[in-house]
Amino acid sequence: LDCDGWCICNTDCNGVCGGDAIEDDCGVCEGDNSTCTGCTDPEAFNYNSDATIDDGSCIFDYDLPPELFEYNQSTLQAFYFFQEATIDYIDIEDNDWVAAFNGNVCVGSRKWSACSGGPCDIPAMGYDGEEYSAGYMQYDQIPTFMIYDYSEGAFYNAVPSENYSWENNGLFSIESLNVYPDCFGELGGLAEFDECGVCDGPGSIYECGCSNI
Repeated sequence: LDCDGWCICNTDCNGVCGGDAIEDDCGVCEGDNSTCTGCTDPEAFNYNSDATIDDGSCIFDYDLPPELFEYNQSTLQAFYFFQEATIDYIDIEDNDWVAAFNGNVCVGSRKWSACSGGPCDIPAMGYDGEEYSAGYMQYDQIPTFMIYDYSEGAFYNAVPSENYSWENNGLFSIESLNVYPDCFGELGGLAEFDECGVCDGPGSIYECGCSNI
């Protein structure tokens, strides 16, 4: 201070003569940028209109599982590792999802990009006696799989190259998971040729009356 009490040096943001306190990027003295940090993308679910610094936390619809692929965490679980997943032999994309099912109950799902190009571990939760796991996998049951094509907004039944019965803490390595067209040409469809060669026919040669009995 000079003889008149005026500060000769600069005053910091706390008003201290010669102090070294500064404002953060949010304008807060000695702040840590937290007051204006958040998701700045208005297209995101968690957009923060007050944020001026993006912290990389934005969540978009492709970051969340589709409703059909939602599931609860269980204390019993197994993992099915797929080397590749395809739709009619075309590799699925990063924003696509793969899910395991027990009947019509989703028991686990994973966004394909979460595996970073390596084998993708699809969880399959087991029934542990609690209500939240009702309908989940039990010993010796074989899960089925579905693929969600984000770009098409479509769900497809998918066929693994190998099937493994579920067991707690099981780790199963499977070469591929593919969506095939059925006999009607519908991707992921369930129609098959019956014994008479009829697509989605009655089934038995005795029911369809074909001559090659």
